[in-house]
Amino acid sequence: MLKVIVADDEPTHLEMVATILERAGHDVVAVNSGLGCLHSPSLSLVDLVVADIFMPDLDGLKLMAELRARGNFVPVIGMTGGMKGRLAPFIDLMSQLGAVRVLIKPFSGTELLQAVQTAIKDKTGHE
Repeated sequence: MLKVIVADDEPTHLEMVATILERAGHDVVAVNSGLGCLHSPSLSLVDLVVADIFMPDLDGLKLMAELRARGNFVPVIGMTGGMKGRLAPFIDLMSQLGAVRVLIKPFSGTELLQAVQTAIKDKTGHE
C-alpha cells in the first residue's frame, strides 16, 4: 500500500483518481489545489504525488519545481486535459522536472495504475 496525494482542481476528476487508487489498496489524500498539496501535513509521508498540470493557484509545474527546491524528490505523475493540441511543451517540462509520467485526460484506471507501478519501480529499482 502506498500513501498518495492527488491534486486536481476539477472535483469530478479528483474523486475519480482518488477512488481508483483507493480501490487498488492505496491510502489517498485528495486536495483541490497545488497549494493544498504543498501545504498538506501528509506531504512528507507520501510515496507518490499525482498532480494536474493546470491548476489556478499553483500549477503542477510550479508544484514540482517547489518540491524539488525543498529537497523533496517524491515521484510525481502529472495529468492534464488542458491546452488542447499544445501539450508537448508542458509534458516536456514536467519530464525535465522529474515527472515519472504525464497522463492525458481522459485516461483509464489501467493507465493510472500502470503509471503508479512505473513510479514505484523507478523509486525502488524493482516492483
